[in-house]
Amino acid sequence: MAAMGVAVNCYWNGIVKKKQNDVVYEGAQMNVLPINVFHGTTYTGLLDKIYAASAIDRWTFEFNIICRYPISSQEYKKIPIKNDEGVELLLEVPSRAGVYCVEIYLEEKPAPLRAEAIALLTKETNDSPQIDKKKVLIWCRRKWEDLNMDCLVKVFQKVGMEKQLLDVPFVCKSWYEATLNPKCWQNLIFPENFFAFRDRVRKEYQKEVSITTFIKSMVNRSSRCATTLMLPHCCTEEALEYAAKHCPALRDFGLHGYLSHKNARLIPKMIKNWKNLGVLRLRRARYIKEIVQQICVHCNNFYQLMLPRSYVWDDVAYTIVSCLPKIKHLFLKGGTIERRNLVMILQRCKELVKLDVRDCFLFDESDGVILELASHIPSFSCQGSTDIDNSEDREVHIGLCQCDAGRVYWNQDVPFDWNFMN
Repeated sequence: MAAMGVAVNCYWNGIVKKKQNDVVYEGAQMNVLPINVFHGTTYTGLLDKIYAASAIDRWTFEFNIICRYPISSQEYKKIPIKNDEGVELLLEVPSRAGVYCVEIYLEEKPAPLRAEAIALLTKETNDSPQIDKKKVLIWCRRKWEDLNMDCLVKVFQKVGMEKQLLDVPFVCKSWYEATLNPKCWQNLIFPENFFAFRDRVRKEYQKEVSITTFIKSMVNRSSRCATTLMLPHCCTEEALEYAAKHCPALRDFGLHGYLSHKNARLIPKMIKNWKNLGVLRLRRARYIKEIVQQICVHCNNFYQLMLPRSYVWDDVAYTIVSCLPKIKHLFLKGGTIERRNLVMILQRCKELVKLDVRDCFLFDESDGVILELASHIPSFSCQGSTDIDNSEDREVHIGLCQCDAGRVYWNQDVPFDWNFMN
C-alpha cells in the first residue's frame, strides 16, 4: 500500500498576523499551493519540497515556517517549525484536531550569508573576515557541522575557485565558514576563461565588480597565505602589484594567456617579494632575461620554468644556463629554440630531470647529438619538433617570433594545459 501523506496548504508572499484566538496570513499578492507531506519527512525534506513548489530562490531568500496549530476547535496558535520535531508536530495535526488540511505560512527574508558573500566579493582591504555565528541559513539542517573543519578545508582547496566562490558557501553554515579559512585560498588559480567566470559571478551576486577589485578580493581571502597564484591575462597593473605585495608565501606563479607589454615589465620587479618561489609559468618569454636574473638573486628554491609557445633566443638561453644551472624542470613545448641553444642547455644544465621540447621549431626530433646529450635526463620529450630547412622560411619564422606578431602566430585563445607535471 502506498504511504499516506498529509495535505498541507503552503502560503507565501504575505504577513503572519495574530488575532484573538487565531493566526491569519494576509497580503495583496499572497500565494497558496497545496503540497503532500509524508510521515517521516525531515525538516530538510520539507524545505526542499517548499522551495520546489514555491519556486523561491533558496540562494537569495530564506524563510521561517509558521504552522497554524489548533489548540482547540476554536483556538489556533502560531507555532514555528524549525527542526525535525517541529515537522512531526505539524503532521500530527489532522489526527489530533480532526482537520483535513494543515496550513503553514512562510515569512521570507534575504539570506544573510549571501549578503556577507557579496560584501567579501567587493572588499579590497586585507582585513580578516568576521563570521556572525547567529547568521545561519534556515534551510540548512544537514549535520555538516559534524565534519572536521580541517577536512573540509582540505577538500575545498581542491575544488577550484569557481565552485568555492559560487557553490560551496551556499550549501550550509559550516561550509560557508570553512570557505572563510585562509587555507582554502592558498591556491588562487583564476579560471582561464575568466570573462565567462566573471559573468557568472555578476549574475549570481547581481553586482558589477571591476577586474582589479575582484582580484584584490580573492587575494585578501588568502590572508597572505597563498602559495599558488595563476592570474588571468586581463589582470591590471594595480592588481599585479597588489598580488605581489600581499602574497609573500608564493611558491608557484603564472599567467593565463599573454600579458600586455606594460604589465609584463612589472614581473621582474615583483620577484623579490617571493623568496620561496619555485615555479614560474609564462606563455611568452617577454622580459624573461630580467625575470630569470631576479630569480637567481632572490629565489634559492626555484626549480621549474615553464615557457610554452615562447621564442628562446640566444640571450634567453644563455641567461637560463648562467642563472639557473641547477634547474630541475624546463618546459618549452610548442616554442621556438635554435639547435645550438638547446645543445647549450643540455650541456650546461646537468641536473635536469624533466625537459619538454615537444612540437618546437628550429631543431629536429631525430637529431642524434641532442638525443645523446639528453640521454641522462629521466624524462625527456621532443616528439613533433622539426627544423625549417628553407632559409627564407626560417628567417620569416624567427622574424615573427622576435616581434609582437607572435601573439597572432600562436593564437593566444587556444587553451593550454599547465599541469604537465601530473
